[in-house]
Amino acid sequence: MLSPSLLHDLWQLIEELPSHPVMQLNDSRLISWLLARVERRLILKAEDISNIEKYLGSHVLLIREMTESRQYHCCPLAM
Repeated sequence: MLSPSLLHDLWQLIEELPSHPVMQLNDSRLISWLLARVERRLILKAEDISNIEKYLGSHVLLIREMTESRQYHCCPLAM
């Protein structure tokens, strides 16, 4: 289980993601890429890494939708 502070940090990082890599990577590569970004920012235990990986796997669609939404919200003429 992820702590509330870890979840907050994780979603903060997700909200800052550039859309280009998120939309270009397949699910497994996206999860690995996100996990690497989290590990660079936070000091994690092995259990946290495993839990984050599972959590990201179950939220990939939401992450992609949020990123895509931000892309078009920031640049309404972009298609």
